[in-house]
Amino acid sequence: MQLRKAKNEEFDRIRDFYWNLIDDMKDRKDTVGWKKGIYPTEQFIRESIEDGNLYIIDGENGIIASVIINSLWNEGYDGLPWSVDCPRDNILVPHALAVKADAQGNGIGKRVVQDIIDIAKNENKKTIRLDILDGNIAAERLYTGMGFQYVQSKNMFYEDTGWTSFSMYELIL
Repeated sequence: MQLRKAKNEEFDRIRDFYWNLIDDMKDRKDTVGWKKGIYPTEQFIRESIEDGNLYIIDGENGIIASVIINSLWNEGYDGLPWSVDCPRDNILVPHALAVKADAQGNGIGKRVVQDIIDIAKNENKKTIRLDILDGNIAAERLYTGMGFQYVQSKNMFYEDTGWTSFSMYELIL
């Protein structure tokens, strides 16, 4: 299992990975809150691949994990009491971290988060910041288990959720 940058020609299978995950997760209490065509959008997936920011892990039966990492964030991040004050290019933000439903609970999410941390360190980032939809207990456990610290909750607007409360986390590197 190796996290690697996705290639342009893999767009269809990556989009299908996210759409299938949304279908597979729709009846669970612990939801990611994503909606097909709204988040992650085809444009976001395509641009992330083209920019070299979308990473995947392949398994025997296709993609088992995916994440987008860059230095972009929702404007709701501004003004929060982050522990480190640094320029945007010193911050890494993971987006749309997903593990195939039937592969969850096997440490793959931890592997992806550790790879994100390693990438951030190799790029000399100062911190990793992220938001988690309130109620996504699995994501909260994953990130806190990897050393991320809760900052505060904040209402933010995203196309897929509307105005919703998110828990903000950071990891100082």
